[in-house]
Amino acid sequence: MIKKYLKIKSELTDAAKTRGARQLIRLEVMIDVLFALMIYKLFTFMPSPEVDGFGREELYQVLSESYLNYTVIVIGLMLIIIYWRMNNLQFGNLIRTNGNHASLSILQVFSLMIYIYFVRLDAQFEGEVFLMVMQSLFLALAGFLSVGSWHYAIKNALVSDDMTELENDKMYIKLMPEPIVAALTIPLAYFGPLIWTLGWLALIPVGYLAKLIQRKMKARKAADIA
Repeated sequence: MIKKYLKIKSELTDAAKTRGARQLIRLEVMIDVLFALMIYKLFTFMPSPEVDGFGREELYQVLSESYLNYTVIVIGLMLIIIYWRMNNLQFGNLIRTNGNHASLSILQVFSLMIYIYFVRLDAQFEGEVFLMVMQSLFLALAGFLSVGSWHYAIKNALVSDDMTELENDKMYIKLMPEPIVAALTIPLAYFGPLIWTLGWLALIPVGYLAKLIQRKMKARKAADIA
């Protein structure tokens, strides 16, 4: 793998490196805009007099009975922020991109946008198993695309030389909890909205386990050096 990495790196011209660096900047801006639009879309789930057709007299009743909308907004916002942080973590360690890597990154964000679409439908048609499955499916897809784009970046010399082999491997572990939990919640949708929603709490133990693995990897590497 190292020989292939060095070969790809040596074959890159200065023009290709410059072009890839500029493309990375454009890609970062576009993805940030798309994430901002997704966050804005979540807040449009709040009750609106123009959309929901209620007046001053029904204001308190509508707001107090819209707890499902608030739950959807909070969960959706938390997951979008998690995936945005994952994206920032990756892009902070890249020095350039190319067409294939950019396509994977855009597909990841597109998967999140489809997730938001099904979140919107879920708020209108509460308890539909199909909608919960689709939300879990596209969140899992977004996460695994993130892992795939990082793998592609390493294989094609898009990652900064400052990254050590240990840091590259730890990145995989950091990216895995969210898509794994999303995939695990797919069958939980058939047990109802409550069980499916509680299933997302698995992010806590899975995330903790990922941190433990990273610590063991670091300790093992230190022991090998010693």
